[in-house]
Amino acid sequence: MKNASVRIILDDLKVSFKFALKNVISYILALFGVLIISGILLVFVAILIFVPLIFTAGGIEGMTFFFESFGTDPSAGLANIVVGGLAIALPLAAPFFVAIGALFGMGREIVESEGTSAEGVFTWYKKKFFSLAGGGLVLFLVVLGPLILVILGGIAVFGIDFFNFALISSGTTSTMNPIIGAVLMIWFAVSLGFLSMLFPAIIDGYSVFEATKKSIRLSITYFDRVFGVWMAYLLILGALILPFIVTAFAMGTFEPALILLGSMAVPAILFLLFVFMPALTIGLTRVYMILTADDEYEEHPQEDTSGPSFIGGL
Repeated sequence: MKNASVRIILDDLKVSFKFALKNVISYILALFGVLIISGILLVFVAILIFVPLIFTAGGIEGMTFFFESFGTDPSAGLANIVVGGLAIALPLAAPFFVAIGALFGMGREIVESEGTSAEGVFTWYKKKFFSLAGGGLVLFLVVLGPLILVILGGIAVFGIDFFNFALISSGTTSTMNPIIGAVLMIWFAVSLGFLSMLFPAIIDGYSVFEATKKSIRLSITYFDRVFGVWMAYLLILGALILPFIVTAFAMGTFEPALILLGSMAVPAILFLLFVFMPALTIGLTRVYMILTADDEYEEHPQEDTSGPSFIGGL
């Protein structure tokens, strides 16, 4: 069943969380493993970026002077920092994009066979490294690109005052902050929703460009199913975060509040990393496979006519 209903969305959630809990040990081992590998790659990439930069700028002192020179022109300096930060952040974030994408590979194994292993994530990490890194780049540019362009454009037109007014003002213009925050949240939810099938499509063998097109096409054609499942996960995430926001506003930063927030944070983070994230990858992968079952049959008519098997049913 490709179209959405409340029952189908709830079934998607039930199946994903069921198999996330069933394979929680594999996910814990896999997450620790890919975080270690990602950390090593992060250090390696940082060396490749900063060592040539230090030599080009004439040593550490020269690079320090270069960044301090931004202070003579705050507007241009901030714009340069934004652009430079983006150029540095993208390659540094690549290993973590690959790690997230590799979890979708584990999700694929679970959807197809009801089980996975910690070693499986390393296979996907190695096999699809550049494709998953490219997918992460697409996500980064599509989701954060417009925000960065708005900031740069605002700085170019209004100077550094635009940055203060639009994002961090605490004076009379602070009434804009909730509006801007709401717009950003809507944009993040919608843009990520349209690209929610990106990593499953890359794991399925598509190139980054084709996977992007397929994700957008599926999100439009089956808008109710894709966004129904995506928004359901966002609501669960919101329910997980909401108690922290309410507690912070109600009790402030007094010591009892900090103790309460700290005691709540540990189980929340564990649930987020080892249950919610795996369930998200399983759920989105399962929806992708259901929505593309006929496509796969048409592309490979010589294969078993019974079609792919989905744990948890269609």
